[in-house]
Amino acid sequence: MQRTYFLGGASPQGFETDFWRAHQDCYGFYLKGGPGTGKSTLMKRIAAAFAGEQISLYHCASDPHSLDAVVLEDRGVFIADATAPHESSTPLPFVTGETVDLAAGLNAEQLHADADAILALYRENQTAHSQAKKGLAGIAEMQGIIAGNGTAALLPEKLAKFVRNTAKRLLPHKPAYAGRILYRQSCAVTPLGVLRFLPEQYDLILLHDPYYAAAGTMLGQLAEAAVSAGLDCEITRSLTQKDRPPVQLILPEQRLMFAAVTDCRQPELPVPVSAVHMQRFYDAAKLRQQRSLMRFCAKTAAAAEEQVILLLAEALRVHDALEKYYIRALDTAFLDRTAESLTERIRAFV
Repeated sequence: MQRTYFLGGASPQGFETDFWRAHQDCYGFYLKGGPGTGKSTLMKRIAAAFAGEQISLYHCASDPHSLDAVVLEDRGVFIADATAPHESSTPLPFVTGETVDLAAGLNAEQLHADADAILALYRENQTAHSQAKKGLAGIAEMQGIIAGNGTAALLPEKLAKFVRNTAKRLLPHKPAYAGRILYRQSCAVTPLGVLRFLPEQYDLILLHDPYYAAAGTMLGQLAEAAVSAGLDCEITRSLTQKDRPPVQLILPEQRLMFAAVTDCRQPELPVPVSAVHMQRFYDAAKLRQQRSLMRFCAKTAAAAEEQVILLLAEALRVHDALEKYYIRALDTAFLDRTAESLTERIRAFV
């Protein structure tokens, strides 16, 4: 069984991820090495070697075709790209994890000879990401204005009553079990657009909310109700809103998911079993007072999002060009030996 997520994604603050904190109790293999050193290839081999087990695949938001991490859930082990922009390391070497240096398989002389071209591409890539970050900051400002007006117009008691009734209807009670909130990033802005990873054969309930506040509040309250009922749940938080409210809630045991959307047109999503129009939980008169401003903010945010996607696509194009230098300098036999060694090491975790 496989589940798919993003390790994290671009935000107004730079790259954001909950991965390291969420998996601090696992034993980690932290991959080091620049672009083109075989990190994603190595992780795909590990995933294939343990394909019959419960595996979580974490894709790269900057290049959704590449992997950033593989988690072998039953073994309590992960192997992850620990280089920038999501650099990390194990706090206690060979107790909580270990570093795997893929740069050791590179031909240093060959890379030195290409240093000027590599540096030029690296700077170009960084410039595109820096501009994308500014665009994301603009999106956050526009969404913050919308969410602030939504919060001011929210009818909290009416919403809380609806959430209680929804929880009573959908959530079983398991008093002997302590539920958990697991933070998993299932959506991100990528060079291919805004993508969501949703589990197959789950019932989907859409929360249509152009004002953000009601849907985020409802998802947070439902998550608390699930934990109180003894259920685990997965929360995906926004990468573009400053306070990162929840935008998606998954209840694995119920095979049920809730997704907040601002637009009724969501062609990439599966057909929902139901949809909730969250406008009913706002004071309509208060919303009307700010309608023109919020429409302007929504249009501006949408235009900025299109530009950010183009910038991320440009950054990926440059990254691919940069990567070719490292691929040519990589000893593939070294990568093969490392993959075999890691596979055997992981088999020892049972």
